[in-house]
Amino acid sequence: MKTSEYLELALTKRAHGINAELARMLGIARSAITHYQTGHRIMDDYTASKIAEVLGIDEMELIALANAEREKDPAKRAYWEARAKTARENREPLEVMVPRGGIEPPTRGFSIRCSTN
Repeated sequence: MKTSEYLELALTKRAHGINAELARMLGIARSAITHYQTGHRIMDDYTASKIAEVLGIDEMELIALANAEREKDPAKRAYWEARAKTARENREPLEVMVPRGGIEPPTRGFSIRCSTN
């Protein structure tokens, strides 16, 4: 997964898809959310940590992933990707509640275990 996909999960889980609400929760500008979503910027460690907190996951997973996305050196990128993978493998799957009616959030190539309860 990319950091932008975690951001989308945080939007779905806590901010109901509203960039301004998530930006307020994270203490960052709304334009920063848009830049992260489009891939024009990669989130810093602070923002990665705050999003991990919103999602209830280990912050190292997202911090390592953000560092891997920023890194130009292939060896260093591989190091950060391995750290992110280890953190991801050591956690429970993310769950996102889906409103009744079956409308599912965009997944962009990954699966989410959904519930309508």
